[in-house]
Amino acid sequence: IMAKVYHDSDADQGLLQGKTIGIIGYGSQGKAHAQNLKDSGLKVLVGLRSDSPSRQEVAQAGLTADTVEATAKKSDIIMMLIPDVAQGDVYAKSIAPAMVAGKTLMFAHGFNIHYQQIVPPRTVDVSMVAPKSPGPLVRRLYSEGVGTPALFAVHQDASGKARQTALAYARGRGCTRAGVLETTFAEETETDLFGE
Repeated sequence: IMAKVYHDSDADQGLLQGKTIGIIGYGSQGKAHAQNLKDSGLKVLVGLRSDSPSRQEVAQAGLTADTVEATAKKSDIIMMLIPDVAQGDVYAKSIAPAMVAGKTLMFAHGFNIHYQQIVPPRTVDVSMVAPKSPGPLVRRLYSEGVGTPALFAVHQDASGKARQTALAYARGRGCTRAGVLETTFAEETETDLFGE
Protein backbone atom coordinates (compact mmCIF):
# COMPACT_ATOMS: atom_id res chain seq x y z
CA ILE A 1 0.00 0.00 0.00
CA MET A 2 1.11 3.53 -0.75
CA ALA A 3 1.68 5.70 2.28
CA LYS A 4 -0.41 8.86 2.39
CA VAL A 5 1.54 12.04 1.76
CA TYR A 6 0.19 15.08 3.61
CA HIS A 7 0.33 18.53 2.01
CA ASP A 8 -0.68 22.10 2.92
CA SER A 9 -4.36 21.31 2.36
CA ASP A 10 -4.17 18.59 5.07
CA ALA A 11 -2.74 20.94 7.70
CA ASP A 12 -4.52 23.79 9.48
CA GLN A 13 -1.90 26.29 10.58
CA GLY A 14 -4.69 28.26 12.27
CA LEU A 15 -4.45 25.76 15.15
CA LEU A 16 -1.16 27.43 16.12
CA GLN A 17 -2.43 31.02 16.07
CA GLY A 18 -2.25 32.61 19.49
CA LYS A 19 0.08 29.90 20.74
CA THR A 20 3.73 30.33 21.65
CA ILE A 21 6.21 27.89 20.14
CA GLY A 22 9.39 27.43 22.15
CA ILE A 23 12.41 26.32 20.13
CA ILE A 24 15.01 24.83 22.47
CA GLY A 25 18.43 25.35 20.91
CA TYR A 26 19.62 27.48 18.00
CA GLY A 27 21.89 25.16 16.04
CA SER A 28 21.37 24.48 12.34
CA GLN A 29 17.90 22.92 12.79
CA GLY A 30 16.92 25.37 15.54
CA LYS A 31 17.64 28.33 13.27
CA ALA A 32 15.64 26.85 10.40
CA HIS A 33 12.66 25.91 12.58
CA ALA A 34 12.56 29.27 14.39
CA GLN A 35 12.97 31.45 11.30
CA ASN A 36 10.55 29.48 9.12
CA LEU A 37 7.85 29.44 11.81
CA LYS A 38 8.31 33.18 12.41
CA ASP A 39 8.05 33.88 8.67
CA SER A 40 4.85 31.80 8.61
CA GLY A 41 3.38 34.33 11.06
CA LEU A 42 3.72 32.26 14.22
CA LYS A 43 4.88 33.36 17.66
CA VAL A 44 8.31 31.90 18.41
CA LEU A 45 10.51 32.04 21.50
CA VAL A 46 14.04 30.62 21.47
CA GLY A 47 15.27 28.89 24.64
CA LEU A 48 19.01 29.18 25.26
CA ARG A 49 21.45 28.93 28.15
CA SER A 50 21.97 32.38 29.66
CA ASP A 51 25.61 32.34 28.51
CA SER A 52 24.83 31.14 24.97
CA PRO A 53 26.80 32.86 22.21
CA SER A 54 23.76 32.45 19.94
CA ARG A 55 21.74 35.16 21.72
CA GLN A 56 23.01 37.90 19.43
CA GLU A 57 22.24 35.84 16.34
CA VAL A 58 18.70 35.24 17.59
CA ALA A 59 18.18 38.98 18.03
CA GLN A 60 19.60 39.70 14.56
CA ALA A 61 17.05 37.29 13.08
CA GLY A 62 14.27 39.34 14.70
CA LEU A 63 13.53 36.62 17.24
CA THR A 64 13.33 36.69 21.03
CA ALA A 65 15.54 34.55 23.25
CA ASP A 66 14.98 33.60 26.87
CA THR A 67 16.34 30.97 29.22
CA VAL A 68 15.31 27.37 28.58
CA GLU A 69 13.27 27.39 31.83
CA ALA A 70 11.38 30.57 30.96
CA THR A 71 10.81 29.46 27.38
CA ALA A 72 9.38 26.12 28.55
CA LYS A 73 7.08 27.94 30.98
CA LYS A 74 5.82 30.50 28.45
CA SER A 75 5.37 28.09 25.51
CA ASP A 76 2.37 25.97 24.54
CA ILE A 77 4.52 23.89 22.19
CA ILE A 78 8.11 23.02 23.08
CA MET A 79 10.39 21.72 20.31
CA MET A 80 13.63 20.06 21.44
CA LEU A 81 16.42 20.92 19.02
CA ILE A 82 19.53 20.48 21.11
CA PRO A 83 21.78 17.42 20.53
CA ASP A 84 20.17 14.09 21.51
CA VAL A 85 22.82 13.37 24.15
CA ALA A 86 22.01 16.61 26.03
CA GLN A 87 18.23 16.38 25.83
CA GLY A 88 17.54 14.10 28.80
CA ASP A 89 19.48 16.29 31.18
CA VAL A 90 18.10 19.61 29.93
CA TYR A 91 14.57 18.19 29.93
CA ALA A 92 14.84 16.95 33.53
CA LYS A 93 16.35 20.18 34.88
CA SER A 94 14.73 22.91 32.85
CA ILE A 95 11.66 21.67 31.01
CA ALA A 96 9.95 18.96 33.07
CA PRO A 97 8.73 21.46 35.74
CA ALA A 98 6.84 23.36 33.00
CA MET A 99 5.19 20.33 31.40
CA VAL A 100 1.64 20.97 32.57
CA ALA A 101 -1.49 19.44 31.06
CA GLY A 102 -2.38 20.72 27.61
CA LYS A 103 1.15 21.42 26.41
CA THR A 104 2.87 19.75 23.45
CA LEU A 105 6.41 18.39 23.59
CA MET A 106 7.97 17.96 20.15
CA PHE A 107 11.10 16.40 18.74
CA ALA A 108 12.86 16.31 15.38
CA HIS A 109 14.21 12.82 16.12
CA GLY A 110 12.65 9.94 18.05
CA PHE A 111 15.73 8.84 20.00
CA ASN A 112 15.04 10.19 23.51
CA ILE A 113 11.40 9.09 23.57
CA HIS A 114 12.04 5.70 21.97
CA TYR A 115 14.85 4.90 24.43
CA GLN A 116 12.97 6.47 27.35
CA GLN A 117 15.64 9.02 28.16
CA ILE A 118 12.69 11.43 28.41
CA VAL A 119 9.36 10.26 29.82
CA PRO A 120 6.82 13.10 29.61
CA PRO A 121 3.70 13.18 31.80
CA ARG A 122 0.60 11.45 30.37
CA THR A 123 -1.24 14.80 30.24
CA VAL A 124 0.82 16.31 27.40
CA ASP A 125 0.94 15.63 23.67
CA VAL A 126 4.22 14.23 22.38
CA SER A 127 4.97 14.35 18.68
CA MET A 128 7.74 14.62 16.13
CA VAL A 129 8.36 16.55 12.93
CA ALA A 130 11.63 15.41 11.38
CA PRO A 131 12.68 17.27 8.23
CA LYS A 132 14.75 15.14 5.90
CA SER A 133 17.38 17.82 5.18
CA PRO A 134 20.09 19.72 7.03
CA GLY A 135 18.96 23.00 8.62
CA PRO A 136 20.49 25.46 6.12
CA LEU A 137 18.75 23.67 3.22
CA VAL A 138 15.43 23.61 5.10
CA ARG A 139 15.74 27.38 5.51
CA ARG A 140 16.84 28.08 1.94
CA LEU A 141 14.10 26.01 0.31
CA TYR A 142 11.48 27.63 2.55
CA SER A 143 12.75 31.09 1.50
CA GLU A 144 12.47 30.02 -2.15
CA GLY A 145 8.81 29.11 -1.66
CA VAL A 146 9.31 25.35 -1.71
CA GLY A 147 9.84 23.03 1.24
CA THR A 148 11.70 19.96 2.39
CA PRO A 149 9.90 16.66 2.96
CA ALA A 150 9.52 15.50 6.54
CA LEU A 151 8.32 12.62 8.67
CA PHE A 152 5.86 13.15 11.51
CA ALA A 153 4.74 10.91 14.33
CA VAL A 154 2.57 11.03 17.42
CA HIS A 155 3.79 9.24 20.52
CA GLN A 156 1.16 10.50 22.94
CA ASP A 157 -2.17 12.15 22.17
CA ALA A 158 -3.51 13.61 25.42
CA SER A 159 -5.53 16.40 23.78
CA GLY A 160 -7.03 14.44 20.90
CA LYS A 161 -5.36 16.99 18.60
CA ALA A 162 -1.71 15.88 18.62
CA ARG A 163 -1.79 14.83 14.96
CA GLN A 164 -3.38 18.08 13.77
CA THR A 165 -0.86 20.08 15.83
CA ALA A 166 2.09 18.18 14.36
CA LEU A 167 0.78 18.72 10.82
CA ALA A 168 0.18 22.42 11.53
CA TYR A 169 3.76 22.70 12.80
CA ALA A 170 5.06 20.89 9.69
CA ARG A 171 3.15 23.41 7.60
CA GLY A 172 4.62 26.36 9.51
CA ARG A 173 8.07 24.96 8.74
CA GLY A 174 7.22 24.66 5.04
CA CYS A 175 7.41 20.85 5.05
CA THR A 176 3.84 20.21 3.85
CA ARG A 177 4.70 22.12 0.66
CA ALA A 178 6.94 19.17 -0.25
CA GLY A 179 4.94 16.51 1.58
CA VAL A 180 5.11 14.79 4.96
CA LEU A 181 4.72 11.10 5.76
CA GLU A 182 3.43 9.61 8.99
CA THR A 183 5.72 7.21 10.85
CA THR A 184 6.33 6.11 14.46
CA PHE A 185 9.02 7.19 16.90
CA ALA A 186 10.46 3.66 16.88
CA GLU A 187 10.63 3.44 13.12
CA GLU A 188 12.13 6.92 12.67
CA THR A 189 14.75 6.29 15.36
CA GLU A 190 15.81 2.93 13.99
CA THR A 191 15.90 3.94 10.31
CA ASP A 192 17.76 7.12 11.22
CA LEU A 193 20.38 5.23 13.22
CA PHE A 194 20.85 2.70 10.44
CA GLY A 195 20.93 5.51 7.88
CA GLU A 196 23.74 7.25 9.71
